[in-house]
Amino acid sequence: MKKIILSTLVLAFGIVDAQTAKPQANKIDKDLVGLWKGSEKDQQIRGMEKLWVMERKDNGTFMLLFTTVQDCKVNQHVEKGQWWIENGDFHELHFNSGQTDVYNYQITDSSHVKFRSKEQSMTMASDEYTFVDTRIEDEDQ
Repeated sequence: MKKIILSTLVLAFGIVDAQTAKPQANKIDKDLVGLWKGSEKDQQIRGMEKLWVMERKDNGTFMLLFTTVQDCKVNQHVEKGQWWIENGDFHELHFNSGQTDVYNYQITDSSHVKFRSKEQSMTMASDEYTFVDTRIEDEDQ
């Protein structure tokens, strides 16, 4: 009986401790925080041009406005998610789809970041998916 009570108390304290423990924040590369724009053509889908504006916040969230142009049709949609750096790679979790994109990234200067997808997809139109994000400078600076 003492073992049951002791086990119950240990379990209860473990649950309480787990609920009060603060989750670890994701690692953020401060050089990637800010407002960025980019584009690519014929890489994911032949005949499609994608343009985007992305805001990466220092709390690890992002908002992404996509514009696609294909066969003279223009579409726009907004995606929200979370981003972080893990093992030197950029991770981008899209809340809409639940999918996480993983990229190698290289900061070429304070205004440009080159990304290369680490995932090889049979659905891609090109062998390697790469793009460059360009910082959108604040006109007041």
